[in-house]
Amino acid sequence: MKKLVIGISLALATGSVLAEDTNFDDRWYITPNVSFVKPDSDKNVSSALALGLSFGKFVTDRISMDLEIDQASFDKIGGAGQLSQKTIGLMGRYHFAEASGFLPYLGLGVGAMKHKGLATDAQIHQGLTSAGTDAVLNLAAGMSKELTDRVKLRTELRYQLENSDDLASGQNTFGNYMFNTGLTVAFGEASQQSTVTKLVEQAPALDSDNDGVSDQNDRCPNSAAGAKVDSTGCVVVVDGDDDRDGVANSKDVCPNSKAGAVVGKDGCEVKVVIELQGVHFDTDKSTLKPESIAILNAAVKTLGDHGTIMVEVAGHTDSRASDAYNQALSERRAKVVYDYLTAHGISADRMTWKGYGESLPIATNDTAEGRARNRRTELIVK
Repeated sequence: MKKLVIGISLALATGSVLAEDTNFDDRWYITPNVSFVKPDSDKNVSSALALGLSFGKFVTDRISMDLEIDQASFDKIGGAGQLSQKTIGLMGRYHFAEASGFLPYLGLGVGAMKHKGLATDAQIHQGLTSAGTDAVLNLAAGMSKELTDRVKLRTELRYQLENSDDLASGQNTFGNYMFNTGLTVAFGEASQQSTVTKLVEQAPALDSDNDGVSDQNDRCPNSAAGAKVDSTGCVVVVDGDDDRDGVANSKDVCPNSKAGAVVGKDGCEVKVVIELQGVHFDTDKSTLKPESIAILNAAVKTLGDHGTIMVEVAGHTDSRASDAYNQALSERRAKVVYDYLTAHGISADRMTWKGYGESLPIATNDTAEGRARNRRTELIVK
């Protein structure tokens, strides 16, 4: 069977809504948290809990940036005195593909730590204290879990390298460990923040062979220039057309094409692929974005108007993540679109669904634009 690929935006064809998809949740969020801190043994202070607060957002689909503040107090071991610490810093996190509902990440951050109150026993006896500001470097590994559309649970193990010249121990470099857990709460609605929607004017109907019948209704999209065609776009013949495909028997290379099939100028079936441009999903998920509904409703109308055609719902991904993960993700997305179409009146007998993973790219996966094109859903006319 020959293949004819037709890229059709059903949103344009019906004068609907297109969306420019940022493809990630870019809402601002706040994260109250608590940490168990195990200080460097050279500090000679006990472990303690630190209370913290951070404020941030995703700047790409993989990278988030947070401004962080935390505070803790530590008791001196084997003597009187207490150390209080306040830290402010900036933390960047790189998030990997979602696995089993969790989003793992690695983090790198810098900051400043203001400490006060820890001194030698002699200084404490004299009523003196030690105070100063230290530079800190943070290395983190953790994961988050979405609880609701706005709330995520975040847990993290952090190594904190602290440079100090004025603590009573005489050391100037310390390595502290922190185990952190908190709740990330996003501001606003995801649909309002993750997409930018604009109205477009209705595009003119496509007519690839210029026969006066739009591609949407053309059963014979490759009819010869100047040929007289009927309302289905097929050439009107006078010397017989046994399989009623619009191609005369004398020119029909495939005289037994099935009823309702789309054929070329030689009477042989062609494979028609309709790309559902504008159907988008949440990153690494099979959840439809709000702007996809207008596109799918247009697809329902088109399939309803052409009640005899059979289609396969095909899902595709880009090449990020593993082959197995992408295959499973494409299958879930194809099934979601299939379920939407059947739930809105398209008979299940007319459709199948299949995921192709990253195996059939239509653009390079080396650029963001190419990967966006490869993340697509298609209707393949059978």
